[in-house]
Amino acid sequence: MSGAPATLNAYINLSKIFNETSFPVGEQHLIMLAVSVVNKCDYCTAAHSRAAKVNGIPSSIINAIRKEKKVADERISALIKITQKITVTRGNVEAEDLDAFYLQGFTPENVMELIIGISIKTISNYINHITENIINDELEPFSVGKEIED
Repeated sequence: MSGAPATLNAYINLSKIFNETSFPVGEQHLIMLAVSVVNKCDYCTAAHSRAAKVNGIPSSIINAIRKEKKVADERISALIKITQKITVTRGNVEAEDLDAFYLQGFTPENVMELIIGISIKTISNYINHITENIINDELEPFSVGKEIED
């Protein structure tokens, strides 16, 4: 991104804005992890797995998202399901998808905030696909296919 200042600026500013949303930092990384898994971005999957763990998210939740399995925590499960659905359908979700999200205490405003996170990760995932970013030593324990441990 450094060679494309407008792209870098968009990524940095969207990241700052996403940090100001109502989602706690750990949940922000779960959102970005879920998008990265759907988009099959190995680098971002590793990076957000690590960041989620550092921010107190249990490995059972991280591993479930990475394997696209059900998350036991119903609130987090609803967050991940709507994130995945919006990403896969490019925003074409059904009313019942949103209702399931709202039943867990989320709001329409949270959906708007969620779209910011999805947008950031879409930018980053696509760039990593094109540039073929490699997993560094720090992220190696969080590589796709590895089980994250507590």
